[in-house]
Amino acid sequence: MAGLAELVNSMADTVVTDVRQQRWIVGSIALAVFMCTLDNYIVNISLPTIASTLHVSTTTVSRIIIAYLLILTSTIPFYGKLSDTIGLIKVFIAGYVIFTVGSLLCGISTDMTMLVLSRCLQGFGGSALFTVPSAIITRYLPQQMRGAAFGVVTTAAAIGFSVGSPLGGVITSFLSWHWIFLINIPVGIIAIAVTLRYFPKEEKVVKPSHGFDTAGLFLSFFGLILLMFSLNMGREIGWTSPLILGSLSSSLILLTALVLWEKRCSDPLLDFSIFRFWNFTFANISNFFVFMAASGTNFILPFYLIQAKSLEEALAGIVLMSFSLVNMTVGPVAGRISDRIAPRILCVAGTAISLAACLIFAGTLKLQGLWPVLLFLITTGFSIGLFLSPNNNQIMTAAPQESHGMASGILRTVTNLGAVVGVGIFEIVYSASHQNKGIDAGNSQIPHDLLMSGFSHAFLLAAIVYALALISSLLTRVNRGSSG
Repeated sequence: MAGLAELVNSMADTVVTDVRQQRWIVGSIALAVFMCTLDNYIVNISLPTIASTLHVSTTTVSRIIIAYLLILTSTIPFYGKLSDTIGLIKVFIAGYVIFTVGSLLCGISTDMTMLVLSRCLQGFGGSALFTVPSAIITRYLPQQMRGAAFGVVTTAAAIGFSVGSPLGGVITSFLSWHWIFLINIPVGIIAIAVTLRYFPKEEKVVKPSHGFDTAGLFLSFFGLILLMFSLNMGREIGWTSPLILGSLSSSLILLTALVLWEKRCSDPLLDFSIFRFWNFTFANISNFFVFMAASGTNFILPFYLIQAKSLEEALAGIVLMSFSLVNMTVGPVAGRISDRIAPRILCVAGTAISLAACLIFAGTLKLQGLWPVLLFLITTGFSIGLFLSPNNNQIMTAAPQESHGMASGILRTVTNLGAVVGVGIFEIVYSASHQNKGIDAGNSQIPHDLLMSGFSHAFLLAAIVYALALISSLLTRVNRGSSG
């Protein structure tokens, strides 16, 4: 009992009370999330130019995207554990350094091999920047401003998503594709200086360590990387191909072995006892389903606008930006409100509104004009903005204080898995609705009724997934005293 009291007191002492310092902390972690998200999208529009410059095929150049995403996601559990072992801020600074060096190497790459390996290094650093911000907010900021901080970070991610492709296009057009990576270097250096200057000195880690869980690291890394590869490449290679089925089966075997091993390990990489905190578990389940539905519908919508509404790509992009604009506006407000009322209330409202929006859009998407899709985008931008910051707040509040790094890692892993699973499943449902013609098939290849039926089925599926998120949110009741 004395040890527990000492732990709680040491955690309480780390809370930053200086308002100016708090702002620098929030700004630095928001910038980190922005950079990680931006670099996941800024490259997309430059792929044809990179392929032409390096004399490789479009299939080969796609490895630039896949390498970054695979490494970023598969190393999240490692950083979650490491930050609980050596300290959150040390891992955060290391992440900035590795990400900046990786960006430099990407920018000076002269062949495809060097570029892909450099993207792997960039993803390895980005994983640290993506993993620990939630834990830093919970550990170092007072409880009454955590929701607002989560709102700022969520908005930073939304901005990175929104401006990624347009910014990449401008940089590639006026400079060269190398500068989409080199632009990170001065930003990274400034961010490192800010972190060293304004972040608090880290206390010695109280939690004892019995040696790093190497076996758990191996199982989680290869299990996640095979799972992400299967879900990312299934549509391109074929869901029933031996490579995808073999990768998916191997990932399930490795992840099952991970669960069995971690239950026996004295100091596990992933302590599954954290899921005995039901509030933490249900809030993460809600998070998975929301990202599954949101990513699935965001993947389908461009094809709906181009194939069903015959819009040009540029105009379709402008229409889709309405979602991000509303989401960016609502996120910080919802975060601040979640500091004053139970976050669960906002999460329930957000998932319920998303459910209703999907049902309405599934029934109106055949109507003339753009008003049904604009109404859907604005409504879901509002509802998901209402959900994300409060849900992040209650996940980290429900987690034990000594496992904030691990909890943050689980949150980010669940987020990425939900997004990738959503894209894969929604593409399968859409294609199955019109005799398995792929989603890339042109409008002329698919009868109009089958085309609209596919889109309608996809959004009915989204309604079901949001219903599951709503149920999980209703089951989440966070005890605010759990994290000090």
